[in-house]
This record gives sequence, C-alpha cells and structure tokens, in this order.
Amino acid sequence: MGMIAAWWSLDALNAEVPDHHHDSTVENLDGTFDASDELRCFRKEHVPVVAIEKWQLHDDPDDAEGIAKIENLRRAIRAGVRLPAIVLVHVPGGPRFEQFSDPRYAGAYHLLEGRHRYNAAYQEQTPTIFGWVAHIGCCGGPGADLVVAKSGG
Repeated sequence: MGMIAAWWSLDALNAEVPDHHHDSTVENLDGTFDASDELRCFRKEHVPVVAIEKWQLHDDPDDAEGIAKIENLRRAIRAGVRLPAIVLVHVPGGPRFEQFSDPRYAGAYHLLEGRHRYNAAYQEQTPTIFGWVAHIGCCGGPGADLVVAKSGG
C-alpha cells in the first residue's frame, strides 16, 4: 500500500478536491466511527482493491443508472484516466459492525464514499485504488474525536 505521509482532515481534503457527497460522507464518518470532518486522521493512499469490504459490490441488476456509471468508470480506467479518490476507513482489527459474521464485511477497509469507482476498479481487477483513508485509533492516527464531545467530557 502506497501512502502519502501527511495527516489530513476530511474537511481539508474536500477543500482540495470537492466531493459532491461530502455531507453524507461526514454523516457516515460521525455515525459509524464517532469522528468529525475536522479530525486529522486521513492519509492519501493507494489501497488494495481486494482489501475493501465486499458488501459495497453492486448487486442490483435493475439499477440501470448504477450499471451505466460503473461501465463508464471502467472505460475511464481502461483509458488510463485517474479517478477521484474514494473515502475509506481502515479497520485493521476487522469490522466494527453487527454483521461481522457476513463474509461481505471481511476486509481491512470500510468504504464511506465512492461505491461506483470501487465497483469499476473491482470489475477491472485493478490492483489498487486511490483513496482518502481514515486511520481512527490505528496506524498512528488519533482516536475518535466525537466520543468525548458526545459524552460531555
């Protein structure tokens, strides 16, 4: 896994390259990992595609729009176009979810944003994908910042 060493907040990354799903990404980061978009826990990394939880793989044959988006992204990958970063959380100890027995949740990376790009990379058997990866309480990253705020301490 290639990593760019600086620590970033999601807010700073979004200022650098705006994400049109930023609000929902922040909600997922807060709701699942108790972290705000100001927490400097992100690194820019090239993540092994096979290490991302499989539950985000597209499995709706009736979703013509989603299938078309994925196919367009696959063509872009084959043409050598650099796709925008996906947003992930590194969960090296395994998933932090009730569904842990579901094999689709196995993987060291939990996808927060970029489902179509992830699916295109997976289908193209791309070895790595560029992402903004949160390291909350692992790999030298800080602990969650909203736990203290939510508990009043």
